[in-house]
Amino acid sequence: MEKKRLSEEGLGPELERLLARVSPPKAPAWFAAKTLARLREEEARKDRGRFRLVGWRWAWAAGAAALVAGWILWDRPKAGPEISDAAVFAALDALVEQDEENRWWAGL
Repeated sequence: MEKKRLSEEGLGPELERLLARVSPPKAPAWFAAKTLARLREEEARKDRGRFRLVGWRWAWAAGAAALVAGWILWDRPKAGPEISDAAVFAALDALVEQDEENRWWAGL
């Protein structure tokens, strides 16, 4: 059954032999020129598309990195030592004492 179907779909063995003997017609020069131009244009488009895609990937990656860095650093405590209230009052007391001593020496 399958052999019948294959032979029915084909052109027939005699016609196929005749067609195999004849060389295919040569394409006109304008066809080759247009085809080559189209292929070059498609290749150029593909290259430009890759560049744009790569450029956008870098932009997205840089933006995502900036957001992640900002999120990580947002709650980080400020760099520098914390000064307790007791240390501030002790420094103020020492300043007042120094001022009183300077006034005594100055005769005021």
